[in-house]
Amino acid sequence: MWTPGKHVFVLLLTLVSTLRCRADTISEFAEDHDDDHNHEILRVLPDTYNWTHRPRIKGRWLDVTCAAHLLSFGAVSEQTMDFEVSLQVAQEWRDHRLANLTQNTWLPVDSGVQVWKPHVDFANTKSLDIATAEEETTMWVSREGVVNLIVRYDIKASCQMSLHAFPMDQQTCHIRLDGFDDTRLVWGLPSLMTMNTVPVISDATAFHSQFKLAGITAKSYVTSFLPSVPGKGCTFSEQTCDYADSDACQTNTKLCADDAGSEECDNCLYYTGICGNVTKPCDLLGKGDKSTYTSLEIQFHLSRRFAYHLMQMYVPSTFIVIMSWLSFWIEIGAVPARVCLGVLTVLTMTTQSSRSHAMQEVSYVRAIDIWIVACQLFVFTALVEYAVTYRWWLTENKGRRIIIDMEDKPTENGASPEHQPIEISGKCDSCNFVPTAAQNIDRVCRMVFPSLFVIFNITYWTVYLSA
Repeated sequence: MWTPGKHVFVLLLTLVSTLRCRADTISEFAEDHDDDHNHEILRVLPDTYNWTHRPRIKGRWLDVTCAAHLLSFGAVSEQTMDFEVSLQVAQEWRDHRLANLTQNTWLPVDSGVQVWKPHVDFANTKSLDIATAEEETTMWVSREGVVNLIVRYDIKASCQMSLHAFPMDQQTCHIRLDGFDDTRLVWGLPSLMTMNTVPVISDATAFHSQFKLAGITAKSYVTSFLPSVPGKGCTFSEQTCDYADSDACQTNTKLCADDAGSEECDNCLYYTGICGNVTKPCDLLGKGDKSTYTSLEIQFHLSRRFAYHLMQMYVPSTFIVIMSWLSFWIEIGAVPARVCLGVLTVLTMTTQSSRSHAMQEVSYVRAIDIWIVACQLFVFTALVEYAVTYRWWLTENKGRRIIIDMEDKPTENGASPEHQPIEISGKCDSCNFVPTAAQNIDRVCRMVFPSLFVIFNITYWTVYLSA
């Protein structure tokens, strides 16, 4: 049975529920509004938008402008021939289908919204992890339809190294991005990478490696799937940045801890180096067929830090070689002292040389191998020199016995005396039987061994440091 009181109660309950839903909606919008820094969020695309098709353009190539921020440079391994980097990559392209979706300059895109993205692959990576968190906004759209995508990657990439000059070697490792589906990848400055003044910048405080990052080269070139295409690998833009001054950012480790946000700190966090640009014509870029595609490459020019190897290998082995020369000043007859010194230096040098065997085995001779073999040869030759000198000394002293025949001894029957020689071997101050030849060998070696070692050092360091 219908009653007025019950009807009023139902109306009030409906009104309260409606207000509560509206309040929840307002609250959710406010939270989104606050979380996204007072910007709207693109959650729904127009019905006519098809994310599986790329934007229609005039001509073949859809230009995709790319930039990168090197966040950290980690370990470089000679054993596995690879290196580790953390890289933030920004891509920008124009999609006219997304224009006029907002009145704001930029509109964040919800992570659940499917938008067409360029097909870009990292070509030479062993492992690739997306370091950007799922809740982070990675894509923005402008009111003109320009799309920006910024993603962080943790990358382990292969790097084929030549270790002929180890540990004074310089290596060039690279990361390559290939663009497919007729996208033309070019290095540039995307709109949201406002800290960039060059396409590739680095956090110079985060270079943790046995190598120094001497410079970075950013290349754009066109290549082909086919093995033989005229003009394949043509580079149409190249920028090389010198990182010679980047060590100052690593030396002052408290720079950004004490002065975060200062100009000096920002110069290290967004380090550019001294850069030079080269633009070249490339016919294949305009004449290529569907088998051609563009690639971006970041080349890391690495110079091995030499101080560690100098203190751990070169300085100790030099002292061992010098110690082996002390035997030239020890008397030839002091057999235990000279033998013990020679054996000690040989064993110490052998132990020292084993420190270089922990790295990758290669089929060619490295600079460190030449140094170790030369030091072992100097030490071993010093031991052999003593063996030769001692043998010579023994030969010289064989016939130098003092014959004393001045003593008369009577015979048993007392008839006549008989002269019998008495052999006395030993030191005689009045006799001149100094082993001059053996001593001269020692004296010559005192000059020859250090001279040869100096000549070897001059030749060795000249060849490898100049290379």
